[in-house]
Amino acid sequence: MAPGNRRQDDPWDQPTEVFAPVRGEHAPLPRRGDPGPSKQARTRQRILIGVSAAVVAAVLIVGGLFVTGFFAQTGPSEPNPTAAAQTTTTAAAGTTRALPVPSAGAPIATVAKWIEAGTPVDASGFHSATTEDGKATNLGSAVAFASPSEKIRCMTPRKATTARPGMRCIVQYDDPPARPADAPSHGNWVGSLTDFQDGVLGIGQLAGDPGDFTLGDGATLAYGSRLTFNEFDCRMDEAGLFCLDKNAGAAVRLGSKGAEPFGCLGETASEQYGIEYSCASASDPTTTKPSTTQSSSTTTPAAGGAPALGAPCTESGKKAKSADGRNLTCGTASDGDLRWLGY
Repeated sequence: MAPGNRRQDDPWDQPTEVFAPVRGEHAPLPRRGDPGPSKQARTRQRILIGVSAAVVAAVLIVGGLFVTGFFAQTGPSEPNPTAAAQTTTTAAAGTTRALPVPSAGAPIATVAKWIEAGTPVDASGFHSATTEDGKATNLGSAVAFASPSEKIRCMTPRKATTARPGMRCIVQYDDPPARPADAPSHGNWVGSLTDFQDGVLGIGQLAGDPGDFTLGDGATLAYGSRLTFNEFDCRMDEAGLFCLDKNAGAAVRLGSKGAEPFGCLGETASEQYGIEYSCASASDPTTTKPSTTQSSSTTTPAAGGAPALGAPCTESGKKAKSADGRNLTCGTASDGDLRWLGY
């Protein structure tokens, strides 16, 4: 019967080919009861397996880092805020240092430009003075400030008027001017006291007390900062305090090494100050700043008998006030004659 027509329970007879067993050098399968591989062999196998796994893991890690780095380099880059800040700081510092600190004899325009390059600060933060014990005093419209080293302390008059302009500073000079030989023997000589007002710079003078400085010091004017008030434009620097008197066309640098004048300031003889520089040269009356109550000529007394700045006088050391309220003293001018000089 053909295989397709046989019953399911009938055996299907067909020729069967019997193959000979394969014989080779393979290891026989272990039988139950056989001792199996030694402990040393098993240890070697485990070491080989561990080493292989470590190698595979290292390859995967290195490959992952490579792929990550590749995509990080090819993708859009974000700006580095720290690097940007450093660049900005460097650029700002370069801008600040673009102008060198004015040296002795620099033109007044150079000094003014350098001062203007400072960082402006609000003058409203400099209208008070504070003592060492913390007592603060409102100075009104007056301005007070100090250097970070506290070696320069400046203040404008509390009751400043048109007739009483200017500023006064106490500077810790390394070599302050000594009391002049012809100065009055009475009174306290203060070599650190410095006046800058109305085209006159005076260093060292007789003073009974420090005046408004008894109220304390003003706020600290940081290095590189520029403070503008009244007729002055000042900039604090490690090299000293630079102040420009915009009305007089004069400037000064105050520091431990001394005072350096700029502009119209020329050294003149003085009995009030240890050292005096003035724009009102008696030998050249055209350089004198005219007052609001008299003509540009200052070599004649004003009306009412009041002395005029630059006019001749006879008694050395005598004090007086001009018609417009300026403080005058009779002293030897640059031409060698006694004349009324401002202080």
